[in-house]
Amino acid sequence: MDEKIYQFWLHQLPGVGDRSIERLLAAFGSERAVCLAGEGLKKVLKPKTVDGITEFNRTFDASKAYAQMQEKKIRFYTVKDKDYPERLRRLSDPPYGIYCLGKLPENSPPAAAIIGARECSEYGRYIAGAFAGELAKAGVLVISGMARGIDSLGQQATLKQGGRTYAVLGCGVDICYPASNKALYQEIIEKDGGILSVFPPGTPPAKGQFPERNRIVAGLSDLVLVVEARQKSGTLITVDMALEQGKHVYAVPGRLTDRLSDGCNLLIRQGAGIALSPGDLLAELKILENRKALGKREGFSQKEPSSERGILDFLDYHPRSADEILEGIRRAGSSMSLPELLTELVVLCMEGKAMQAGGSFFYRKESADLFAENMENRYNEEKKKGEEV
Repeated sequence: MDEKIYQFWLHQLPGVGDRSIERLLAAFGSERAVCLAGEGLKKVLKPKTVDGITEFNRTFDASKAYAQMQEKKIRFYTVKDKDYPERLRRLSDPPYGIYCLGKLPENSPPAAAIIGARECSEYGRYIAGAFAGELAKAGVLVISGMARGIDSLGQQATLKQGGRTYAVLGCGVDICYPASNKALYQEIIEKDGGILSVFPPGTPPAKGQFPERNRIVAGLSDLVLVVEARQKSGTLITVDMALEQGKHVYAVPGRLTDRLSDGCNLLIRQGAGIALSPGDLLAELKILENRKALGKREGFSQKEPSSERGILDFLDYHPRSADEILEGIRRAGSSMSLPELLTELVVLCMEGKAMQAGGSFFYRKESADLFAENMENRYNEEKKKGEEV
């Protein structure tokens, strides 16, 4: 067997998780050596676990199972593979292996998780779709768990806007869960997204597997957006994991009397960012991108800094001097002069896309009010259509 099949075999072993795999590789040096160790495995694992492995090996044909998996177009990646997602590799405890049906998320474009209540309100439905749609149009990858409600609504809106989305499951990638999302499951694969899982193909969904699913959702994202959530919910477990990973968390505020907004309002009280419009998230992602690689603008905005979109990327929601804006643009590789920048800034102000705060200080015009107005109009139009039907 080649090394890949040994890796696949190791990941299938009953009672052997990522920490055990780490200890085994530290003790024996390679997956092949682990496979050939036999009773020697008792130096690392409990005798009962080794007995279970011995029994498992009597019926499991790793080469055959691996070939059958490939026939289903499922690929298996370990931390040793160059294509393994870099965001997961950076975790303090990255999963040893991950299965993919479709494509893995690229490393360079920004990625955001959109999560929330399964039994969401109409308000939540519209907000999830609006935020996801705008993020998709900006080239942001949308990560979620394909659960009913906010998760799947955000992913559907992403696909509608031509974006890419990736679903992380708490079961094998060959099992659509929930079954009601079969159409979404297929569309994600067909439109260059991917279905991901750390659980081997054929693994049925189980309650104890969803915390790990949630950890991977957070791990694949640069920030997490919570649209609706009750005070005690699985959504907040994902948030806790995201915070442990050092990820930024945003929440959409809601009415104090709405129990579906309790979780979001609590998060905001505890210091989460307030998501008033998609622009809030796009600005945060831009800051994170600049921190990762000054001068590299791939994946978020393909236009030159001298373009309208590029100039806006360097404006914040609080005033910055033209000199400070120019410094950021030059660090990104542009040779723009100060007079050229000032001309562009004046044009943006005339178009209502930027504001001047006296002297040569400029800031990006707050988009939350306009976003809220558009959402209200859209909601009223859809409500009217429903009443007519």
